[in-house]
Amino acid sequence: MNFADTNWLVAMFFEQAGDLKQRNAVVDRFLRAHHGQLLVSPVVLLECENVFRHEAGESQPVELEQLETDDRFYRDPMNWAVLKRETQELFRHYAHKIKLGTFDATLLASAKLAGAKTILSFDENFKALATAEGLQVFPPLSASGQATLAKLR
Repeated sequence: MNFADTNWLVAMFFEQAGDLKQRNAVVDRFLRAHHGQLLVSPVVLLECENVFRHEAGESQPVELEQLETDDRFYRDPMNWAVLKRETQELFRHYAHKIKLGTFDATLLASAKLAGAKTILSFDENFKALATAEGLQVFPPLSASGQATLAKLR
């Protein structure tokens, strides 16, 4: 199953501008080619509570309501105690190698626990961490992501 990161969801629900505009096209092409639900975790949905409000410039954006009811997503129920354990394991393996974001590690742990096979994200550090853990990523790692991956190995 494909796991959608917050920045992927932003590109699904908001028209991006400037350097980020190409993200909309990447997401649209992917969704046309790959059918089925996208996996989201409570951690991603929590982050979307913040990011969608900022993107919309509103306290109650319609996009957030749409995300909450959209049947294109499978919302993993997640066990917080297990998530904590898995996140701590990622810290043990990688925090001494790179500056590891707590939220990135938690998102990856939630994706793995939910059975994700592919991570959909535009965050190169997150994708490098996912690749180090044996998951596929889309879009593919850039040169900076490959450099981070080399540090993780």
